[in-house]
Amino acid sequence: MDLNDPTTVALLAAEAFDLAGAAHALYGGLLAAAYGEPRETRDADFAVIDLGVPEAEKAIAEMGFDTASTFEEAVFGGLLIGRFAILGSKSSTGLNTIGLVRPRSDRYARLAISRAPEAPLRGRTVKVLTPEDFIIFKVLSTRDRDVEDAAGVLRRSRDLVDLEGIRREIETLAEEIAGISPRDRLDEVLRRSGEGRSTPH
Repeated sequence: MDLNDPTTVALLAAEAFDLAGAAHALYGGLLAAAYGEPRETRDADFAVIDLGVPEAEKAIAEMGFDTASTFEEAVFGGLLIGRFAILGSKSSTGLNTIGLVRPRSDRYARLAISRAPEAPLRGRTVKVLTPEDFIIFKVLSTRDRDVEDAAGVLRRSRDLVDLEGIRREIETLAEEIAGISPRDRLDEVLRRSGEGRSTPH
């Protein structure tokens, strides 16, 4: 097993989380390639509800792999993010990172996971965020790359995305999560995608 391959790591983590009964959905660069514009990624990110780094590391350890935590529940805008490295086993080589991403709204975190569809990945089936929730997670984040990832989804898959639903959810999240400006972030996503602004200011 090549742990330098983020898809391999994603499949391993998804299996471990399934066995542990932990709700999750694929997110991050791997999903950006499916919905939007591919970019290089070196890790596997998952949207979660109540799966923390210690519980995730325990689930991975049950699969026979060593791990090392990096950080747990750091605040990035409207998201809480934890990361840990998967170090390998006797039958594997390489090193990769798993990210756990949870919105700071428990209501929305549960909603996003509850409606995550199943999708094929290398002959297996994994749960993935919807395109709308992928965009919303990116809007809730802080990096410029996340804005570009979200804009890439709209540029490639605009006809498949419920933009009005995204706008309504962003309005609700703006009231639920203190200290963030998701309307401004969504405006920037729409500007870069060629859609224009989301709301009047």
